[in-house]
Amino acid sequence: MISLHQGRATATLDGTWKYRLEDGYKASDGAPSEYARAAHDDGDWPELDLPTNWYLTEIGDFFGTVWFRRHFTVPADLAGQRLFVRFEAVDYYADVWVNDVYLGHHEGMFNPFEFDITDVVDPGGDNVIVLKDGAPRDETEYVQAVFSDNPLSDEYQRHQAVAISQIKGHMIDAMHRPGSMTKFRQDGTSGGPWGSIDLVARPDVYVDNVRIFTRIGIKKDWLGDQLDKPDGTGLVAVDATVVNTTGETVVARADLTITPKTFDGPATRGGERTLVLPPGRSVVKLVLTVPEARLWWTWDHGRPDLYTATVRVHEDHLDQSFGIKEIRHDDATGQWYLNGKRIFLRGMRYITSQWLSEGNRELWDADLQKMLDMQINSIRIGSHVEPDDFYTMCDELGFLVWQVFPLHYCVSDSDDFIARASEMIRDMGEMLVNHASLGMWSVFKEPEIYLLPDKPNNYFRLCQILKETLGTVDPTRWIHLGDYREGAQNLMIGGVQPGDKDMHTTIVQPQIVEFGAASIPNLETLRTFIPEDKLWPPDWDTWEYHGLFYDLAFKGAKVELGSSLEEFIDNYQSYEALVVKEQIEFFRQRKYGPVASMYLYYWSDSCPIIGSGLLDYYRRPYKVYDWMKAVYTRVLVSFERDASPYVLGREKVYTRGSTFAGKLWVTNDVDTAYDGARIAWEIRAGGASEPVTGRTFSGTLPADSVEQADNVVWDIPADAEPGAHRLTMSVMDGGGEVLSENFLDFEVR
Repeated sequence: MISLHQGRATATLDGTWKYRLEDGYKASDGAPSEYARAAHDDGDWPELDLPTNWYLTEIGDFFGTVWFRRHFTVPADLAGQRLFVRFEAVDYYADVWVNDVYLGHHEGMFNPFEFDITDVVDPGGDNVIVLKDGAPRDETEYVQAVFSDNPLSDEYQRHQAVAISQIKGHMIDAMHRPGSMTKFRQDGTSGGPWGSIDLVARPDVYVDNVRIFTRIGIKKDWLGDQLDKPDGTGLVAVDATVVNTTGETVVARADLTITPKTFDGPATRGGERTLVLPPGRSVVKLVLTVPEARLWWTWDHGRPDLYTATVRVHEDHLDQSFGIKEIRHDDATGQWYLNGKRIFLRGMRYITSQWLSEGNRELWDADLQKMLDMQINSIRIGSHVEPDDFYTMCDELGFLVWQVFPLHYCVSDSDDFIARASEMIRDMGEMLVNHASLGMWSVFKEPEIYLLPDKPNNYFRLCQILKETLGTVDPTRWIHLGDYREGAQNLMIGGVQPGDKDMHTTIVQPQIVEFGAASIPNLETLRTFIPEDKLWPPDWDTWEYHGLFYDLAFKGAKVELGSSLEEFIDNYQSYEALVVKEQIEFFRQRKYGPVASMYLYYWSDSCPIIGSGLLDYYRRPYKVYDWMKAVYTRVLVSFERDASPYVLGREKVYTRGSTFAGKLWVTNDVDTAYDGARIAWEIRAGGASEPVTGRTFSGTLPADSVEQADNVVWDIPADAEPGAHRLTMSVMDGGGEVLSENFLDFEVR
């Protein structure tokens, strides 16, 4: 059970701790350890400021156990209550002692945990807390999975884990992380107490956890047209977990108050109940109807209005922020409905960093404001869990979040693994269920991506149990078993899929959970992780370790190496910019037919690496950043060439005497129609002052639509000027404001 601590009296234990390294990790059996003894002399131990991922410190890329110790006193304002020590996040195995008393063990890298230390501490004296943090390498075997004709040494060819036993998702095994897809793909440890450590005080009878579920009020119009209609109310149902530590049965009063948080309005109070609370843990249901409810919307469809729920039991109360909304996945079509309205998700995959202790509100605010500027309305977190404040900011700003449980590739399907993962996915659900921004879940990133012939049966074993477990925490949202089933698809043209893939013969699914391509960061960034003597000519083993993926770059994307490092960087960044732009256009032209959502892989690189982000690890932009920003607008004019095969990201060449032709599309994600919109297109040669052809016309852009607006046809004369040509397109509203501008470059020979 995740215990909530918001609003409690707390005292931080963040700051300077003593530490000592120990090779390997052995689970503690509760017996006193020399390092765990309060009287142990740690005077010669070095010091480290917590929280942190120790990779970022003098410890570096260490796999094993780190012991942490510090002394503390209990502040006077916490005395007289139940006292807990709370760890926000410790990666990966944690054992904790206070004053020689073994408190317990915890496994995980994202889920908070705590221990009751009321009867262990000396309220007026000196206390010693010890944390044993074990983050060893996973013992799985790595096997070469691809045998390719390339210049890479054997250890740097693509390797795959047989059966990972640790539940860490991206933080242990993914493409774009230290070691990449080589034999060394666990490098770059995320170990450490990377979340805050606090003392938390609670009364003897306290509210430990609340889960909030909302419904939009619906009522049949019995006196009118007999249809079911929203009645303007919101139905709020709360499961409150109450803990009675008195050792006696307590008769208590409980009630629920709903108060507007982001707007002015009256509070609603009710749900009063008289409870008989036996010693221990009880779950109480409180229900309250909110009149004239303000709904939570994504920023582009309304206001992300929030409420505060205050649950009072006995002499305690707990506040939780939430939004009144309903998000529905239509299983037949794969489309999304928010508060009964069909919406299109212009999404982004996101990870703060390989080392989550680097996350803070300043960094997230900078990223999220840029996403708003790019008109992104949905974020997919996979496969890790961000700190809680990130989701709070998404609540406030109006981003819909698709959360993926931290399982990425090649994990075990053993009974033991399923049991441990189920406990953690329950924790994830309890951590995030109340966030208004949380829209949908996935229990596994890619459960069937295995290149070895003997595949674990994760989809039909692990994923099913995880879905059932998460459903007991959140029975209201859609729970996806894992990519790439149930209408979810990866289409990274020139990234994971071949750059010459014929898109007109490709079956497209509703959820494009990954699109995009790889690239090389700017030279300034490249020099921060590749030694100068390995840069040019490239030492391919070093480059592969840092994320180049030789086969994908030169056989899939077919990027030209060029004659210099600067030329190679420009070639790859230019290819990424063009192929991502054209992927966006392709998917937006298929809005609702069948595409319902699309998520670029990734916002920023999670570590210093040759990645696939819009921004690199240092938040320096790739060339693709501006290209994507230009076409991720809510209104988009785009062009679909008449070509077979239909290939994205390549040079477009036409011969004199042939025909340049295709469809002009306008996609409108706005909830209102644009009457009197002006659509224009023209073709110019090079820097010519006059177009060779073009057309301007007016019409209505229907709300929330995609339509073919025109056919573009140019019969290229036999004596046409050879060289570069550009098709430019634009859409303006009735008042002359530009809604979208776009272009397509091609060559005439």
